[in-house]
Parts: sequence; C-alpha cells; structure tokens
Amino acid sequence: MRDIKGQGNAVRYLSNSIRSGDLSKSYLFSGPEGVGRALSAKAFIKALICRERSSSEDGCSVCPACKKADALTHPDITWIKPEKNKAIKIEEIRAVRDALSLKPFESPLGVCVIEDAHCMTVAASNALLKVLEEPNESSMLVLITSKRELLLSTIISRCSEVRFNALPIAETKRIIEEKAEGINGKDAEMLAYFSQGSPGRALEIISEGLEEKKKDIISIMAMVEKADDPAGLDWIHEDKDAIMEDIDMLIMFLRDAVVGAEGGSGMMIDKGFKDTAMYGFLSGYNADNIYKMTERLIEMRNALVSNVNPKMVAQMLPGTFQ
Repeated sequence: MRDIKGQGNAVRYLSNSIRSGDLSKSYLFSGPEGVGRALSAKAFIKALICRERSSSEDGCSVCPACKKADALTHPDITWIKPEKNKAIKIEEIRAVRDALSLKPFESPLGVCVIEDAHCMTVAASNALLKVLEEPNESSMLVLITSKRELLLSTIISRCSEVRFNALPIAETKRIIEEKAEGINGKDAEMLAYFSQGSPGRALEIISEGLEEKKKDIISIMAMVEKADDPAGLDWIHEDKDAIMEDIDMLIMFLRDAVVGAEGGSGMMIDKGFKDTAMYGFLSGYNADNIYKMTERLIEMRNALVSNVNPKMVAQMLPGTFQ
C-alpha cells in the first residue's frame, strides 16, 4: 500500500484489515476516476496472496504470485473492466459467479475485481446481488465505481465501502511532475486544476497530447460562442462523459474570467494558457454575462447527469454566450 498517494484514510483502513486479518467478503471502492482506486485494489490483493509477505501490509512484488497479480495473469484473480461506454452484461457476472465458486488454485483466496461496476445492466446487477448474498468462504469481491449513485442500494449495503477522494492540487501537481517526464511546472499545475485532483486523468490527457488538448479547449469555446449557428454545435456528441468533461472545463475557464473581470489573479488560465486566443475571447464579457453563461452550463451538466439525451441538451446552448 506504500505506493498509494493522497489516500490516507483508505490506506489505513485496508492496511489495518490486512494486519488484523479481519477481512470482508465484498468491498466497494468508491470515488473519482484517476485517484488510485484500481491501484489500491491491486495492492490490497497482492498483500493478501503474496507468499513472501512477512509483517508488512504490502506484497513483496517479486514473488511469482505478486508478479502474476501485477500482470493480471494470476489464475485466482478475475479482473473485469468494460470498454468505454460499454455495459457489463449478465454473462460476465455469471463468469464471476463461476470463478468465485471454485477452490483457489495457487493462493488462499479467489478474488474478482469489477471496475466501473456502475456499468452493469439491471440483469447483471441482480445476478451480482445473488453472488453477494451467497459468498464463498475462500473468495472476495471488489467493486470499483466513480458513480456510486448508479449502483443498487442492496449491493452497496452488502459491501464494506472504502471511499477515495480527489487529491489536493499540490499533491496532484507533484505526482504529475514525477510521472510525466519533461513536463513544465505551469502545465503540471494547469493539469492539476483541470483534472480536479485526479492524477490519472491528468496523465491520460498528457498521453493523448497536451498541446492538442489546449487547442481543443480554445476551439470548443469558439464553437460554443456561435451556438446560434448549427455548425457551432458540432462538439456535442453521444459520449456523455466526454461532454460533461468539456462542460466542466468551460465552467472552470468562465470562473477564471469572472476572477479576471473583477481584478483578481492566480487564475487557472494563467497556468498553461497565457498568450492564447482564450484570453481575447474571455476579455469580451463582463462578470454578469459570465455568471449567466456558467448557470446555463451547469443546467446542461445537470441535465446530462439526469440522462437527458445529449442532442436535446445541445438545444439549451443558443443564446448562452450573448
């Protein structure tokens, strides 16, 4: 557990469980994406199946069991991670049930991890509930979710919940600088703010191309300004999570515009977007205009959370930037 950063409460809880041997049959790791939930799950499992662990709360990382766990090739570990925007179907949960019903081959424990557990269909959720109701003595189930509210309350109630939080900006920046070779301090700080304390998301943006992301941000803002023109709505697509990320990004920049309009400093836009077209765009509005824009974007985001069709949400845009 020593490699988990910024999650003191979660690490203490899991470490105490390892040390005492007081383990649950099912866990729910809940919290934002990119803050160490899956990494913690793997570290937790390694500590439980490691053959060389002494008094530490960590697996040794060098024995065959730990190496197989790291590579997700251990015969006693089933790890399910759905493709983006894909559901977890009942067939996959049946496979989980079958795997957990078997006696472990190489370790004292058979473990199944389900990432993005909120992506289960209704049928899959009901099938999982039956698994939770009839646990095998030598098995453990770990669910990981960033959308706890989408899980059945009966599933949540049968799990020991471990909450993970967004990291402080300073800690996020430090991790970005440590993991991303050659990144400068301003970009690292801008990413720490933009990712809202999610080092995983920040590193994902870097892998996708940071400079391209900056260009995308400027282009999206320009398109939104032309919302009365149908071409200005081209950025609205079917990927709801991506749209919400774009809206969050716009809200953050509008927040900076308010700070700037009222004579403030220390804005996120200074951290990586200095001397770009974004400055010129935002300078064209006063604080009242920007507050109204922000309120409309928040309404759009709330509509998406309530599963309103993205194309319908797009109809809320015209007039927002006037």
